[in-house]
Amino acid sequence: MTSSSSLVERLQGIVTFKAPVYREVAHDANALQPAAIIVIVVTLLIGIVTGLLGGPLGFIGAIIVAILAALIGWLLGSWLTAFVASRFFQGQTNTTEMLRILGHTYIFQIPAIIPVIGSIIALVLGIVATVLAIREAAGLDTQKAILTAIIVNVIVFVLSLILGGAIAGAMVAGTVIGQ
Repeated sequence: MTSSSSLVERLQGIVTFKAPVYREVAHDANALQPAAIIVIVVTLLIGIVTGLLGGPLGFIGAIIVAILAALIGWLLGSWLTAFVASRFFQGQTNTTEMLRILGHTYIFQIPAIIPVIGSIIALVLGIVATVLAIREAAGLDTQKAILTAIIVNVIVFVLSLILGGAIAGAMVAGTVIGQ
């Protein structure tokens, strides 16, 4: 497959776990815009379903928050993945490469629109795609790619706990002060 492959051909290669396609996308300077489009469109689909199910933010609010959260998560996750792969395991990658390939692998989030089982399917496929993406973008072996993914997810989990705790603390403080 050449760098002139269409987006549909690339996505077919991504969803069928073809390593050369992952490598090609990671190293193609023109693949960043399609990656961003994939993240936004997939998040929009999920946001529409979430918004239709109702919630405190309403339909439009749920979509806006979902897209902003996905874009921020994609950016920070790509930076952190590139950092861990290159600093801890001497991988040959950078944030832009990770943005390109991890954006394309976001396609695996589509099953999450199906309650419960869809989220499990998206999680499993997403894990496999992420490890393959890290391996191909950074030029690591599979073991180092798995370790990179684990380290990144542990860091994200810990930061989420800290941020969640800070937000909860601020909400409690606001409630107490407001009484």
